[in-house]
Amino acid sequence: MSTDGLRGKRVLLTGGRAPAALEMARLLAAAGCEVIAAESTRHHLCRVSRSVKRSCRVPSPAADPAAFADALEEIIAQEGIHSLIPTCEELFFVAASRERLGSQCAVFTAPLAQLQRLHSKAEFIRTAGRLGFNVPMTVRISKPEEWRDFAHSSSFRDMLSSGGCVLKPEYSRFAAKVRIATSRQELVEAASELGTGHYPWVAQQYIGGREICTYSIVHDGKVTAHAAYASELSAYGGASVYFEPLRHPAAQAWAARFAELERFTGQLAFDLIEQEDGSLMPIECNPRTTSGIHLLAGNPGIAEALLLPQASSASAPVEPRPDKRVMLALPMLAAGLSGRLRGKPGRHWLPRWLGAGDATFRWSDPRPALEQLLLARELQRTARRRGLSLIEAATCDIEWNGRELV
Repeated sequence: MSTDGLRGKRVLLTGGRAPAALEMARLLAAAGCEVIAAESTRHHLCRVSRSVKRSCRVPSPAADPAAFADALEEIIAQEGIHSLIPTCEELFFVAASRERLGSQCAVFTAPLAQLQRLHSKAEFIRTAGRLGFNVPMTVRISKPEEWRDFAHSSSFRDMLSSGGCVLKPEYSRFAAKVRIATSRQELVEAASELGTGHYPWVAQQYIGGREICTYSIVHDGKVTAHAAYASELSAYGGASVYFEPLRHPAAQAWAARFAELERFTGQLAFDLIEQEDGSLMPIECNPRTTSGIHLLAGNPGIAEALLLPQASSASAPVEPRPDKRVMLALPMLAAGLSGRLRGKPGRHWLPRWLGAGDATFRWSDPRPALEQLLLARELQRTARRRGLSLIEAATCDIEWNGRELV
């Protein structure tokens, strides 16, 4: 069903490898938009989708940011693009050229400086604290001597007394390389391994409770769509693979308040911990598309929430249907059968797998489900060639870890 205000609008999506990008392509096409996809991998889900009019291969933004921006500019001009929506971590490279690209079409992203404050696991906590939110103790560690100083600091002692210390790279994704230290000896052992790296780490107070993930679409501080879900099942210790909506007014209010105070525009996702007393503590922020989009797809008004904020700003945010159940079927099945599915309900995952809809497969659009096998093979080759894990290989050509972009 197309919408008059969106019919014929030409939208350029970047990051077409992700199921979330495919979901966005489908919901925009269903609303009458013409979707063009740009990706740096040979195989990606949007490449073969019936919802995508054309797929363009572009240079890796991490390897050559200037060539990436040039390619996007050329596509925008050739295709008569009205709106550019980045979905994955190429977002940061798009934001670096926001002024240039924005002279030709609407670019749905915040400025790079604002994104950096949210993407950094240290700066995000500082930002949230400055805005008046309660935050966990968090320390940035960038030098070997800082590891030693931290091991003997009152901050580390306070973290130990509250349950432990979570160690993670300042810039990371999918819970990659996360470690937990519950004693000084464990911290020293971790530091001997981690402190030799070339990127900073974050030591954060462990917060016990239920993890809640939120995803919001925001225009100038106004939330036009929102979804929340509990992080219950993850594959290989990484990102969640099963999603059902969680009605959580406090989490929604938290996200809305942050978006308003930041005057944010773009897509905004948070990992929050709900403590025993019901209070919420922020852990991380992802200022990009996340799997929350799967829960919002199919709802009336979701495309307008993305592209026509004036039409949706007067109404309540679009929210998921309470009966929506979505999974990433292939990784969930593979992890479940190999015993590497983490979280609740643990071994009893099969009923959920049988009862949820796959985010990738559609009878009306079946080819992306097969394309994900080709993409997985391409990523495996990249992982072997570069000595990376499969999770790392999935983003190595698009990820941004804080380096200066001109």
